[in-house]
Amino acid sequence: MKERGFTLAEIAIVLVVIGIMLVGGLGAFKAQTDSQRVRDGRAQISEIKESLLGFAVQHGYLPCPADPLLTTFVEDRAANGTCNRAEGSIPGATLGLARSIDPFNKPFTYRVTLGFADNGPASFPPAVSDSNQTLGAVGSCPAGSIAPVGVSFILCSSGDIFIFPSSGAPTPLASNVLVVVVMHYRHGPPNGVAGSVDEQENTNNDVNFVSKLRAEDDVATPVDEEYDDITDWISPSILAGKMLAAGKLP
Repeated sequence: MKERGFTLAEIAIVLVVIGIMLVGGLGAFKAQTDSQRVRDGRAQISEIKESLLGFAVQHGYLPCPADPLLTTFVEDRAANGTCNRAEGSIPGATLGLARSIDPFNKPFTYRVTLGFADNGPASFPPAVSDSNQTLGAVGSCPAGSIAPVGVSFILCSSGDIFIFPSSGAPTPLASNVLVVVVMHYRHGPPNGVAGSVDEQENTNNDVNFVSKLRAEDDVATPVDEEYDDITDWISPSILAGKMLAAGKLP
């Protein structure tokens, strides 16, 4: 009896089925990989925040941002103790972090209120009237306020950074925070094209940032609504608690 082989139509059907299975499998693999990267990124941000707080307790001030154009990840501090920039990359080398880049091999954005990071000029104890010792956002402490020796801020010090639910929103989610850290994920500036308005808000070098739920960058989401940043921050009360517990603030 002569055996019957597969017809071209049958082979084509099998190939189509295999193709569908491969596409579905690749999609599931990508989703699983992305989810793991998000988890890893959030863990990195938590480590960064703890390192920043530990640095402040140890030194009495926060580190300056690193130059985003360099890959040394060393804080960009001037000889007189002031920061050369308020926003840049995480100074991972200065903090002793194992990784200074996110799971997509891109730098984190780090912005700090300069009054919490400047460590100059060498006047001890620093007073609010000193040009580089503002003790936080301007006007947050009474004139003549004095910080302990070796500390750049006191309990009345506040930050100058605001977190909003969207760009242009009238009411912030958090006000006067002193540090913000952003993981930009795979989409938008500085990792790709211009990005949505909300993503641009996290890279335009000002004191306003956006924190919101992720909006997928797929065909179902308009370009101006895409958002995949992860934004986190440190409030003055968190730092004050750490400093009080360490006996660095009265």
